[in-house]
Amino acid sequence: MEKTPRHILIRGVNWIGDAVMTIPAMRELRRLFPQSRITLLIKKPMDRLFANFSAVDHVTGFTVRRGVAGLLDRLNLARMLRKERYDLSLIFPNSFDSALIPFVSGIPERIGFDRDGRGFLLTRRVSSRRKQDAGHQAGDYLSLAACIGPVQGPMDFHLEVEERARAWAAARLAPLKKEISGPLIGLNPGATYGPAKRWFPDRFADLSTRLCMEKQAGIVIVGGPEEAPLCNDVAGRIQGKVMDLSGNTDLQQLAAVLSLCDLLVTNDSGPMHLASAVGVPVVAIFGSTEPGAT
Repeated sequence: MEKTPRHILIRGVNWIGDAVMTIPAMRELRRLFPQSRITLLIKKPMDRLFANFSAVDHVTGFTVRRGVAGLLDRLNLARMLRKERYDLSLIFPNSFDSALIPFVSGIPERIGFDRDGRGFLLTRRVSSRRKQDAGHQAGDYLSLAACIGPVQGPMDFHLEVEERARAWAAARLAPLKKEISGPLIGLNPGATYGPAKRWFPDRFADLSTRLCMEKQAGIVIVGGPEEAPLCNDVAGRIQGKVMDLSGNTDLQQLAAVLSLCDLLVTNDSGPMHLASAVGVPVVAIFGSTEPGAT
């Protein structure tokens, strides 16, 4: 860019795994513009994921209701953004709506993917790299940052965890850790889109039982509220020391729990990406997803 932007808005994505894959692009944006004020605009509850993220100065969470009420929510959000006088917006999602709000907000530079008939809302349109090759999805997001300045490698996916979340996780896991002499193994038997991306529950349970018996491991099960019945079923089948935290963590607490594990066994899912971002070794079982892209 000819002029350094004073205030940058990043429109974040709506899924945990995708959000983790935007981290390298956001870190590159910070490297390119160390003095700029960078705000991440992202739907709730995803804002909690980035509560301690060093590459941005501020995180703004928002919600948009369904139907006519959502029109008012969008209008109010656009009014709020207009008051901040952003110079540049980097739009990670593909949706028409995610490009419309920066446009209505009057942000002069708007960079995003040329998808869903929204090209006229953008000042710089980028073709999805995945249409041309089988590269990692994080490369797509980096291509947006590359419109502003030269990006550098290797990609940095590191995500910081809040101290209060880490303390909460340590306290919750303390009783389990006192009962084991081996490793603490995280288990994530759920995945978005249901059985197509899920290993069989009995196999998660059988593996966990073997780890408990042969390695004196303890098992901590994680998952969202909608996955709690599945996680409860798996927990009930395991013979050994197990703690089921499904449905009982926000995203920072989930990151903290994973950061205290020695290993995560998981389907292709948000927690898989999150565990990697907090530095935990991962054994991932892939079903219908291309592993090289994620």
